[in-house]
Amino acid sequence: MGPKIWRIVGAAFVGMLGFGAVIPMLPVYLHEQKGASTFLTGVLIGISSAFALLGRLFAGNAADRKGRRITLLVGMGFCAGAGILYLPVFGLWGVTPGRVLHGLGEGFFVTAAVAWVVDLAPEDRRAQALGFLSSGLWGGVSVGPAIGQALGSMARVAGFLTASSLAVIAIIGATHEDARPHEHVKTRWLPRPVVLPGMILGLGTVAYAVMSSFLILLLRERGHHTEWAFSAFAFAVLFGRAAFGSLPDRLGPRLSLYAGYVFLAIGLAAIAMVHASMIDLPAALLVGLGYSFPWPALASVVVSRVEASERALALGALTAFYDLFLAGSSAVAGLIAGRWGLASVFWMAVISIGGAAAVVAITGIGARWRVTEDATVTSGYRSPADIAEASGE
Repeated sequence: MGPKIWRIVGAAFVGMLGFGAVIPMLPVYLHEQKGASTFLTGVLIGISSAFALLGRLFAGNAADRKGRRITLLVGMGFCAGAGILYLPVFGLWGVTPGRVLHGLGEGFFVTAAVAWVVDLAPEDRRAQALGFLSSGLWGGVSVGPAIGQALGSMARVAGFLTASSLAVIAIIGATHEDARPHEHVKTRWLPRPVVLPGMILGLGTVAYAVMSSFLILLLRERGHHTEWAFSAFAFAVLFGRAAFGSLPDRLGPRLSLYAGYVFLAIGLAAIAMVHASMIDLPAALLVGLGYSFPWPALASVVVSRVEASERALALGALTAFYDLFLAGSSAVAGLIAGRWGLASVFWMAVISIGGAAAVVAITGIGARWRVTEDATVTSGYRSPADIAEASGE
């Protein structure tokens, strides 16, 4: 991997530190210090995800038309502005536009970084490069909350968010982009080749929604004192994407997906069934390791199926499926937990993983196929349907 890729990975880590630092402090600030109701607190926290999804779609077009670098800089500019609006001097009136800017900023920043890393990586190492970038992003989100807790106040966290965003602007501002923007890109919000990988990614995202929302609650209900279970899950995702990000390049995305689904299913089923506290950490580690596999594999599939002129748009749309399924599955899991108990949502995640594996098996997506026609050989991660479509059958 070239030094420019590592610079982008480092910028991703620093940028997401500020994002993560806000997570533990904002609910406390809104509800306990500003007197916002739990409903208003939930709305203000959730609005960022909605605008992150919107930001990814706009950012894809912007990155393809204007370039990755400028789109990334715009995103971090939004994040720096959000930090200013979070300052207590602006009160609740500043939080709403702050959350909007923060969501848009995260959508622009991540989409541009993903597309830029794919541009820079050799074709046979794209999944590995995406794994490294994901490790940087995930690492920032994992370490950021500890920084927020250590800072101890919303004013300091707001200042840290602005400072970390400006640091990324300085890093990326000094980085040259070699690729030429595509000024005459046909605008479409959802490229057709993204739909199937996006649905598969979304089905796998249910596991994260369940782990982030209900793991600690379930363990506390059982009387377990395994406060580090979710941290173990996060560490395993970070480790898996750094250590095994090259598997889709070497084995093909399909086998990588199956390996991830096996780990996910075993870990989630263990959490649901086994009440012994000694199983909590190993099961969480197994789920995290399994969760680390699908995204780099599916992103490499998408990249192989779209033109370079709409690569950022396609990757932004793929990530938007993550946002959609995360929000929807979290709500559904809450209803299921209220009706059948907390353990039931982990079975819901197992069923979802089984559905993802079934779709992969039926469609053949991510398999290595070679097509020879008129002495021309092409290779890539394509399904039989893709090949039929390309040949006009």
